[in-house]
This record gives sequence, structure tokens and C-alpha cells, in this order.
Amino acid sequence: MIPAGYLLKRIVPPPGWLAQSPSGVRDVCSVSDCVNDNVVDVQGAWQHNGFGLANDPDLLNSLATGAGSGLTEATLFYYVAYEREIESDGWTFDALSWRPRSAARSAAIADDVRIPNADTTALIGYDVVVFGDYLEHSPLSCNLIAGQLSVNAHCLLPSLDEAIAAIDSGAFGDGCEEGIYTIFAVYRVH
Repeated sequence: MIPAGYLLKRIVPPPGWLAQSPSGVRDVCSVSDCVNDNVVDVQGAWQHNGFGLANDPDLLNSLATGAGSGLTEATLFYYVAYEREIESDGWTFDALSWRPRSAARSAAIADDVRIPNADTTALIGYDVVVFGDYLEHSPLSCNLIAGQLSVNAHCLLPSLDEAIAAIDSGAFGDGCEEGIYTIFAVYRVH
């Protein structure tokens, strides 16, 4: 796994379709901002690394302060990326086409992620994220995939192995976004 970076996000309740599913989702903690938005737009500020994330939380706090964004509802997340990726046309995957992660696509700054102290983070699950030129979608919450898989209370998959197996089984095919799929471990920072 590769240290990927940080985002300040707002945790939100599940959308109506997901609140009705038997999975017991309490909130959405996805990496993309389709359902739960980012407090600051690190990509729009051109302060993102090759993962589309901030290298350290100080940058996010500075951007939020500069934009006048309130931090009272903000939660800091730290992400670690699986070292392999797979490409999809939006309909199919070839389980044999997993490859090492590509070089940064549109990084504004070099990857130099400050790794948090282990006692300040809690692993809450794994998200499957689609990249185009940047972080684009989290199909678990964006494309209703969480209604078809066994996700945890945060709308995330419980393990890396389950995330890989879900991709390999075709769960993210049949109309999800095309692009490069990467798996992220999602940590809440205390």
C-alpha cells in the first residue's frame, strides 16, 4: 500500500436509495465528492499530489482558512492506495489486467505524503475510486453499487481482499464510469 494523502470532508447520511438497503449504512465516507463533499477543493487550488489529495493536513487547514470555510463539520481523512490498478471501459474488467499503479496523471505537486501517527488514525474501510485525470467517482456511493455488495456502516468495503474480489467479479461493471480503478484504505484522523 502507498501513502496517498488527506482530504477534509463532510460526512453525510446515506442517500434515500442506500438508507433503504439491508447493509446498515449509517453515513457515507467515500473518497470522491459525489455524495459527501470536500470542505476545500485541493485539486481546484492546484495543490494536489498524484492521487488528487493533499500531502499533509496543514495544507488543507490553510486552504480552508483562506477560503473562509468552517471546519466545525469537517472530518480529516487519510488515505493509502493499493499499489495496483485496473482499467475499465465502464462495462467490463479483465481480472488479468491488474497492473502497477501508473505515474501521476495531473499532479500539481510531488507526492510527499506526511504519514500520521498510527495512534491518531482509525481504519474505517476500503473505497473503490475511479480516476480520469483526477479523483472522479466512488461507485459504491455514486453508482448504487453499495446496494449490491456487503458494505460497512460507512458505505465502504470491509477489507482490501473484498474490494479486489468485488472488482474481479464484475460488480463495478455494467454502467459504472470508465477509467482507472484504484482501491483506497480510508482512515479517519482523530
